[in-house]
Amino acid sequence: MVNLVIVSHSAQLGAGVGELARQMLTADSCKLAIAAGIDDPDNPIGTDPIKVMEAIESVAEGAQVLVMMDMGSALLSAETALELLDPEIASRVYLCAAPLVEGTLAATVSACSGAGIEKVMADAMHALEGKRVQLGLPPENTPPSPPAAVSAGHDAQSLSVTIRNPNGLHVRPAARLVAALAGFNAKLVLEKEGKCITPDSITQIALLQVRCHDKLRLLASGPDAEAALAAFKALAEESFGEQLDAPAPACGEPQQLARHITGTAIIYTRPPVPLRPHPPADSREEQRRLKQAIGHSLDDLNRLTRLAEQKYSGEIAAIFAGHHTLLDDPDLYDAACELIVEKQYDAPWAWYQVMSDLSQQYRQIEDEYLQARYIDIEDLLHRTLLHLQGTDESLPQGSGPTIIISDDIFPSTVLQLDTSLVKGICLTQGSALSHSALIAREAGIAFLCQQKEALHTLHSGEVLTLDRVAEHITHL
Repeated sequence: MVNLVIVSHSAQLGAGVGELARQMLTADSCKLAIAAGIDDPDNPIGTDPIKVMEAIESVAEGAQVLVMMDMGSALLSAETALELLDPEIASRVYLCAAPLVEGTLAATVSACSGAGIEKVMADAMHALEGKRVQLGLPPENTPPSPPAAVSAGHDAQSLSVTIRNPNGLHVRPAARLVAALAGFNAKLVLEKEGKCITPDSITQIALLQVRCHDKLRLLASGPDAEAALAAFKALAEESFGEQLDAPAPACGEPQQLARHITGTAIIYTRPPVPLRPHPPADSREEQRRLKQAIGHSLDDLNRLTRLAEQKYSGEIAAIFAGHHTLLDDPDLYDAACELIVEKQYDAPWAWYQVMSDLSQQYRQIEDEYLQARYIDIEDLLHRTLLHLQGTDESLPQGSGPTIIISDDIFPSTVLQLDTSLVKGICLTQGSALSHSALIAREAGIAFLCQQKEALHTLHSGEVLTLDRVAEHITHL
């Protein structure tokens, strides 16, 4: 038996799709559960991983479960729910990329007929074909196949490794893993504690929350299965490209910096990129604009990677190489395109929704090191929006020793600072575990964060002293 769970940002939309699907039911041949909206009267639009988990559990007994999702954070909430579920239940849950309404109806009909999970998923994925024919559109050349993130096949080989990286598989080692496994003619699945993903997305690997001492298993089937497993083993043996021998310096600052740093304050506020949803005149043109802006941003990241290698080290360069891999994830672009077409959003607003959802997912991670990667997502969001709107990047400028005062600061901004002038960075928010802090440490720039309202009375041009040990800033 195959049962269905409907996940939507809107409680009304979820209930409506469920009502349509129930018209297809015959007897007890298929059970439906709905996890839609969030319990916040003022902001009811959103998805809740706990709701998704409970919905799956309600229909999981003695059945496989197909989860239908509308977009963006619905997918991320469903994946988080998989991690929260009992591994035995999670092994019977499948996430489907089909369109929510048509896919759910097709899956319900198929499940009611007694079809197995693969047939139900395939029918859901092909649900738009009838509409395409009716509208006189050509059929898809290659219908999508069910996602490979659940099973690598009955003949799969596997290899398990224990993660030794102190901070787990964060963005940089995750990028190395994606690159190492790319190009093999094999079906690959990465598994941690019962949660499975396809290891071709740095985002999915990072959100898998692989920590130090976690056991990670790669399953592989196909002609290049052994070669893929060998590459995985070799990468794990070299700690996914990270040096583990050298002791990590204290968060944010190198020991050779003086305790007191003096400089002139620069209040740095990133120029806001104006965002208002505008219905697009041409959805295809908006998708083209977004693809072009992402391409320009990827070019920027190549330049930043080279700059980091020249100024600092391969470790710092790997941050921006990781950003390149993350931004080059087609799932992000596809999610934005779905919003452009289905919600009639323009490209900037659609991209903002997708990347903000992703940033929020990072902010909610319990692991502080991974949580601090939210600023990397916001860095990529801001850069792409600049290209979409034809705006130049703005960097803080000073003429002498300066201390930058800001709410938060992007890693790419810190990389491009003139270290002969910038002596300190002091933030109302931010994280000492962020890539911004790591780059500042490498550059010899004092870095304080979470200073909150203590910075609100400061003004540009004031001479300040930053006390790194006491972690406060004073006027001279």
